[in-house]
Amino acid sequence: LRSRAARRPQHEARRRRVALVLMFAVIAAVGLLLGTFWPKKYSAATTILVQESNIIKPLMEGRAVATGIADHASIAREVIFSRKIMDDILVTAGWMKDKPSALRQERIIEGIKDRTTLSNLRENLIRIEYTDSNADRAFLVTKRLADLFIQESLAAKERESREAYEFISNQVNDYRKKLTDAEDKLKEYRA
Repeated sequence: LRSRAARRPQHEARRRRVALVLMFAVIAAVGLLLGTFWPKKYSAATTILVQESNIIKPLMEGRAVATGIADHASIAREVIFSRKIMDDILVTAGWMKDKPSALRQERIIEGIKDRTTLSNLRENLIRIEYTDSNADRAFLVTKRLADLFIQESLAAKERESREAYEFISNQVNDYRKKLTDAEDKLKEYRA
């Protein structure tokens, strides 16, 4: 009688171990199946250093206040999610090969916007991250977004430089005209 009673706890402990091993095997198999059939997501990211140089600031030091930009990510979001850049992305990533309708294009653009994350890492660092089910497309879209953002930023700096030059040139011409007029009046007075 005693040997049966002593065997029961050992037998129950063995059953528990077998049940735990079976439960672990089932959970591992389910995890493996989920991992195999779960849709894959690929993410690509790039970081851009935004330089805070303002072309007019050194020229107008002490005469005018240059504006500062606080949230680079929100400005990048406006630039990157513009229709011009989104149209370029549609072509670059191959979505335009099937010649989708305007409505389909809008849906694709909304999907791109939903899968794109723009954030300020630090004061002058912007991170652009894009997630897609296709690894090559994730890389291409992220790279193209960064390239287009840099191109647009450089174009904006060029416009700012041109406008600053034109402003200063106009001011110089105005002062030259005023000096010439004053000089003519002075000559007239002396005569």
